[in-house]
Formats: sequence, C-alpha cells, structure tokens
Amino acid sequence: MLNRFYFLIIISLLWVQSYGWTSLARAQDSPSMMETLALLSSLSEFSIDSGVYFDKHNPKKNKILLSILSKYGLTEAIFWNQPDQIRINLLSTKNSISIPNIEVRKIHAAKYRIRILNAKGDFPLNFNESFHQGWRLYLVPWSLDSELLDSSETQETLSSYEILKGNEETQATLKDVKRFIQKGWITDVDSDLPSFTNPYNLIKKIGQRSSYSKKLKTDFISKNIFNTIQNENLPTGSFWETWFSGSIFIKCKDKPSQQTICEETNAKNWQVTSGLSNTFEWPEQLHWRINAQTNSWWINTDFLRHASLSVDKKSLFYQVNKDKSFDFELVMEFWPQRLFYIGGIISAIVLVSSLALLLLRRNRKQSKLVIQ
Repeated sequence: MLNRFYFLIIISLLWVQSYGWTSLARAQDSPSMMETLALLSSLSEFSIDSGVYFDKHNPKKNKILLSILSKYGLTEAIFWNQPDQIRINLLSTKNSISIPNIEVRKIHAAKYRIRILNAKGDFPLNFNESFHQGWRLYLVPWSLDSELLDSSETQETLSSYEILKGNEETQATLKDVKRFIQKGWITDVDSDLPSFTNPYNLIKKIGQRSSYSKKLKTDFISKNIFNTIQNENLPTGSFWETWFSGSIFIKCKDKPSQQTICEETNAKNWQVTSGLSNTFEWPEQLHWRINAQTNSWWINTDFLRHASLSVDKKSLFYQVNKDKSFDFELVMEFWPQRLFYIGGIISAIVLVSSLALLLLRRNRKQSKLVIQ
C-alpha cells in the first residue's frame, strides 16, 4: 500500500567503511541496503513513515532530488555504528513536509487509483511495491462533485454497510465512514459495478458473488492509517484509460547549464504535450527508488495550475477547497501490463477473423453445391 513521510527524509550519500588493519578486508564491502535501513531505524528521528534515498540508486536524479529537499532545510550528519565499525554519511531534512489525505483503490496488481485530498503543498508519494521503471504515474481529470456525498442518497447507500468477517481490525466502522465523509477524507461510497471495460474487476465481482450472496451497496473502506484510506468504491476505469496519454517533461535538460540556470523543480520549466487521451504521464525524473527497493514520486502541486491543463481558464484536473487546498486524481499503473492487453486483443481479432474466414469458405462451398 501507500505510505508517506511526515518530517524526515534521509539520503545516504556515502557507503564507508571500516577502520584498522583488522577490518581492512571488510572495508571493501559496504553494508547491504537493508542493513543500512536497519541501522538508521535506531535513530530517534526515524519513524515508520520516514523515507530513505540512496544516492547510488538514483545517480541521474540526485541533482533534482537535492534541489527539492534543500527547501526543507538539509542538515549533514555522520552515523557511526561502533560494533560493526560502519560509518554512514547522510543528509536529513529539518522542516516538516505537509502530507495530504490519500484515498486509494487497488484495482488489480498492476493498477491503482489514487485521490489526493486537501493537498497544501508539494509532497512525496511512496508506493510499497518493488521498484521498477515500468511503474508509471498519470494525472487524470477530476470530475467529482464532493458535495453529492452529503445527501439523503448517501445515507441510504450506507444503510447496508457492514464489516465483513475477517476485516474487523482493518475495516472502518459505519461511524468512521460518516466521519470520513464529514472531514472530506473519502469521495465515493457506491460500489463499482462490474464492467467488460475492465476484465479484472468483472472476474473479481463474479468471485465475490459466488462466495458472498448478500449484495452490498458499499464495498470495503479501511481505517485511516497514516492519512491513507483504502476505498474499494473508487471507480475502476477502463483498462485503456491511460493509453496514448500526453507527456509532462522538464525542459531544463535541453538548456545549456553553463549559460542558463534552470530550476528543474519550477513548474514553469515544465512542458506539456497532448496525447489522444485526456491523461498525462508524470515526469520520469521525479520517479525515484526509495527505502532500497520501493517506488516514490515527488508531486509538485504548483504544476496543477499549468495553463495547458485548463480550458477557458477552468482547470480540468483539480478542485480547490475552501481552505485553498487541492483535490486531484492519479492513476498508478505498471506499463508492461498493457502489452498483455494488446496481445489479448490481437489474439481475439485473429480468432474472430479465422472463424469468419472458415464460415465464409463453408458458405461458398455450399453455394457451389447448390448451383451444380
């Protein structure tokens, strides 16, 4: 699932080392990533929602990473582990990072829908799946009217809400759900209907019907864990939702750094190219490996105001709340999964075409026999 930092980000800058003749051989071997994480977890500042970046994991992105984190007051320190004679040079942030509320649905193993609620600034979005360049993040249009939740229809929908057997520790109570709605922490309580536009959801619903006969209007909603709520009522969307998306890229790489100072984190230096669908892929420069083996994206909320994302000066991709915070929607997807879909579509076309040709040849033979 997703988690976030609250106030501490640690960047391991140097893997060294052991001292003395007796440990000369060991000095050639740096501690493993997981060993380093274990060592850093002993720090008083370290908490379960802290994040650790290793510079050797993000060599081409260290410059932009340091540029972003320097705004939160970086301090330099040395961590020394006496028993193992290991020294780690690190930087950590002093100032807190404002974390929004996050609503997420796992559509299937290769696709997640995420709604960011009450965002008041830039923040890291961490995803606890093994890091892979194939994971992509997409900005999708915001079309939800949150005021619709505060209605008699919503209360009627929630009347059938219940905690399923086995979910007592993780699922929110009805009282919790109503509180989430009042605070604006969830945006949907109507269970998504099965659809052929997403075969995974259709198969899942069929399986649920066979194992649980009672039809619920509201699906699983989790408790609030580190500002994150799993809401299985968020829309599934079509499996081609992010295909042919537009691109967001940072123009700084095209500018000569010796002559021009280009701030990569400034959304004014970002450029948008439209695609066939009304979605945009988040810049790959802001996709990093975190905590040795998982994914992280840096979310720049200023970019949401980009002129190219508006029509008639009205944004299509976010909603401004009364406290001037932002709500917007993202889709996280494992890009190679679409190759499976494309292969399935091609196979279906070949199968249908073959059957059509066989049927046509059969009809022609029957016509010849009738003529003779």
